[in-house]
Amino acid sequence: MPPIFITYPQVAQAIQGVHTPWLVVLSCLVALVSVYSAMAVGERVHSARWQHRRRAWWLAGGTMMGLGIWSMHFTGMLAYRLPFPAHHGLWLTLASLLPAVVAGLIAVAAMARRGLSTTRKIIAGCLLGLGIATMHYTGMAAMEAPASMRFAPIPLLLSLVISLPFGIASIYSFHASRHLPRVQGIRLGSLLAAVFAALAICSMHYSAMMAVYFLPDPGWQATAPMAHHGSLLATAVAVLSFLFAVATLVTVLVDRRLQDSAMRMQVSRRQLVDVIESMHDGVVLLDQRARMIMCNHAFETLTGVPHTDLQGHSMLKLNTLLRLDQHRSQVLRSLRENGAWIGDVEVRHRQGRRFPARLSINRVRADEEGSGHFVATLSDTSAHHDAQQHIRYQAYHDGLTTLPNRSSLQERIHALQLASDISGRHIMLLLVDIDNFKGINDALGQATGDRLLKALAARLRPWARQANDLARLSSNEFALLYDGLSVSPENAMGQAREKARSVLESLNGDYSLAGERHSCRVSGGYLLFRGGDLGVSELLKRAGLALLESKSEAAQRPCAFEASMVERLNARLRLERQLKDAVVGEQLRQYLQPQVDHQGTITGAEVLLRWEHPELGLVSPSAFISLAEDTGQIIELGNWVLRKTCELLADWQHDPHRSAWTLSVNVSAREFQRADFVTGVERALTDTGAPASQLTLELTESLMLGEAYPVIDTLTHLRTLGVRFAIDDFGTGYSSLAYLKRLPLDSLKIDVAFVRDLTDDPTAAPIAQTIIALAQTLQLGVIAEGVETVEQQKRLLELGCRSFQGYLYSKPLPLHQFLALSSRRRLPAGGSAMPLLQG
Repeated sequence: MPPIFITYPQVAQAIQGVHTPWLVVLSCLVALVSVYSAMAVGERVHSARWQHRRRAWWLAGGTMMGLGIWSMHFTGMLAYRLPFPAHHGLWLTLASLLPAVVAGLIAVAAMARRGLSTTRKIIAGCLLGLGIATMHYTGMAAMEAPASMRFAPIPLLLSLVISLPFGIASIYSFHASRHLPRVQGIRLGSLLAAVFAALAICSMHYSAMMAVYFLPDPGWQATAPMAHHGSLLATAVAVLSFLFAVATLVTVLVDRRLQDSAMRMQVSRRQLVDVIESMHDGVVLLDQRARMIMCNHAFETLTGVPHTDLQGHSMLKLNTLLRLDQHRSQVLRSLRENGAWIGDVEVRHRQGRRFPARLSINRVRADEEGSGHFVATLSDTSAHHDAQQHIRYQAYHDGLTTLPNRSSLQERIHALQLASDISGRHIMLLLVDIDNFKGINDALGQATGDRLLKALAARLRPWARQANDLARLSSNEFALLYDGLSVSPENAMGQAREKARSVLESLNGDYSLAGERHSCRVSGGYLLFRGGDLGVSELLKRAGLALLESKSEAAQRPCAFEASMVERLNARLRLERQLKDAVVGEQLRQYLQPQVDHQGTITGAEVLLRWEHPELGLVSPSAFISLAEDTGQIIELGNWVLRKTCELLADWQHDPHRSAWTLSVNVSAREFQRADFVTGVERALTDTGAPASQLTLELTESLMLGEAYPVIDTLTHLRTLGVRFAIDDFGTGYSSLAYLKRLPLDSLKIDVAFVRDLTDDPTAAPIAQTIIALAQTLQLGVIAEGVETVEQQKRLLELGCRSFQGYLYSKPLPLHQFLALSSRRRLPAGGSAMPLLQG
């Protein structure tokens, strides 16, 4: 056996090679790339699902690492330069691959196993280092050159030891850095382990090359240091190993990318399935022939059929579930032309329950050429359907009485008109209305008013043949349809009259509301029609005119529509339009009727409004005051009268004969209840400079039917300004004595009805006397209205009344005539006054 170690005397004769720096760097890079490739292949061992695949990846990874160790050695040998040629023996070179592959298999197995103990990690690292050393020295033994090889003992020992810690570090760092992320597809943990493994390989190789000495054979001739260019085997091994490592790394990275993509697709598919399963809508996957492949749990719940009973069935044939037979042709055409269909279907649950649903079918193409498959969704629209039904019910019914409303009635009238065109029979439209419903609401409260409306609706229901023959049109107006009346107009009118009379008789009378009985009067107007000659709106308008006529008569009997009512309505509308221009056109006139004491002395006057129409002449107050109250124009008229009265009072302050007179102005309930009424009175007084103490506001007893506190507050506020108050037409309303006592009143005016009957009706005098006594008790003044005869005046004087107003003294006069009359300080009663008034 030839000697291994070099002796000290031989060192002087021995030769050591030198390394080419860039080839050294290249060899280290070959080691790093090869080892990282091996580790990347080794990662597949743990992620592979099947045993044979794990074994294949283990063999590939171990072999790749062995080739990396092997190729690094020969690349490093290419960098080694000697002054004589050298080459490697084939068989021993190939044999050197075996320990490298074994070391690689051990390292990959240690890296792939999770939970490896520290001891085994150390053993695996040591075996990796020993495998590297064994491969290196076997490869060195394959080297053939004209010199004998010797080794320095200490560097040799160092080369054997130096690979061990780096090998251990490589195994240990691989396990410890699994949590590190990937950057651009490169796993940092594997890269760190590959660095330590490459250090083990490179440090062992180059420290071992420091221990090598060559003793030239006798007769050798020195040349310039050369690389192993003659060693084709070393060159081929280095190049092919490096290319194989790079190719393997690329393959692993591509495979990893594909596997990650497949895993993401699998996760996405699983998430998609989870999402579909969690949906409240039913989802069905169909093949290209619309046969069911799968469905989610919601579809099973909606239909009551398990998916096992549905698979393989065509959705278009499941009429027992979805009733698609009536949509079949439409579905097929829409899918063929548009690739989608959506429509409403009725679902029949297996347990018999039926409900509306919306079915949507869409084609999903698999590729450009393939027909793909279909996805269908089934949504329960019961809630939406119920909501639509509820909305429709609300749109066609009254919320309080649950009766049909105006819209429903209009549709019903139109339907009856079409039927009447065929049959020729007449139809009656009856409108009924509660008299003075606003007063009832104000006096008894809205809750009681609502109970009355419900009670009235309950009495009307039995008269309706169909549910939609009866409707509530407005606050207290109801409509009743009665069809099938005689073909003869005369007979039909008689039937309608009798039917309307019977309905009104059933409605008029007492109602029990919240344990109390309340009397209710109802007016009614009806219209007879047939066919569709008149529109629904015109029919309702004409029936409304008949109702207004019934209310104006106050006879509690139904009133039939007549053509003359239309003309009266048109006249009323014309008058309403013209009344709007009366103030601007200066058509309003101020009339005054004097008020006198028992000696005939004028103490003041009541201001009355007259309308001097440019075409009709002087219009009676009864013709336009109620119209103004109905339309709200009474506010504007009242403001005009109040301001003119204040201007007149201010002007009289300069006349010593009239400066003490008072003027009275009537105030309607609608004016008084306005929020700015007090402000308006105060502004009129301030702007004109009129004395408030000489302005008397005459109020009606209807104001007493409302809440007490707002009335008292308003009167009290005005009283602080000095304004005086009187109750007009006292005795005709419902004034409470306790209520009167609380009001800041100044006088009561006896209604003309009691004054007129003083000499004829024996009961009128006691009533008038009671009113006078009440006023005296409350320390109020009293004025008798409507005094027309001397006998009435004498009787009032006997009863204690000392103030009068009426035609006995003067009719209402224009301002200039009143001023002329008032120049006589005292007005004689009786016939002596009449010529004056007539003049």
